[in-house]
Amino acid sequence: MSTAELRQEHIAFQANLYESNNPTRRWLHNVRRDWVMRALEQVAPSQPHFIEIGIGCGIYTQLMAARGQVFAIDINSAFVEAANQIPHVIARVSDITTDQFEPVHDVALCSEVLEHVPDSASALKNIFSSLKPGGYLILTTPNSYSTVELTARLLSFGPVVNLARMIYGESVDDLGHINRMTRAQLRTQIDAAGFEVVRQDNVAFYLPAIAEFCGEPGTRICQWFARQLAGTRFASLLWTQCWVLRRPQS
Repeated sequence: MSTAELRQEHIAFQANLYESNNPTRRWLHNVRRDWVMRALEQVAPSQPHFIEIGIGCGIYTQLMAARGQVFAIDINSAFVEAANQIPHVIARVSDITTDQFEPVHDVALCSEVLEHVPDSASALKNIFSSLKPGGYLILTTPNSYSTVELTARLLSFGPVVNLARMIYGESVDDLGHINRMTRAQLRTQIDAAGFEVVRQDNVAFYLPAIAEFCGEPGTRICQWFARQLAGTRFASLLWTQCWVLRRPQS
């Protein structure tokens, strides 16, 4: 496979998360995407300057570029190359745990990145320093003990992965999450970075057998459980913890 084909494969894999043949898998990703999009709309000023940490397939990059100027970074050169084709976007290969940027951005987006970063505390501090006073960070990352992440731990065993691939008929590769955090653990890092918490939600629930074998009814069951668990002490069973954070004005 050529380098160009490999790059396209990386991008396609990310994009396909939102178009899975399984309705519950689609919902798990799309409910997070919808939360992020609403949050961006709510906090972005007119003619905003965004910084995006972790480009992925560019689904958010395009949305932000339609609203303002976007500076986007990723450690994957394929994602950077694709993002640089989008108008109003400047993208470059960079590591947020070591690189620092001027405080010229109104809104930062870091969605599904920290779980791949061993030093998330440094990442949060560098994001903080990239924001103007009063600027916002939209942040999402999995809950460490959500049912999705507990299931994913099983996929670290080769025989389980092979069986799941045969049953599901599509990619069930390990998520590559090396830094799973509870809300309390993440809150400690958020506070240490200097952020104020504006809002915190939890979204998306997964029951493996029901989600994988019950089609649309299975999705509705998972959605029902998500509504019941949200806002309770069991909310950490939901897959994604979602945060709106702000750099204080002073």
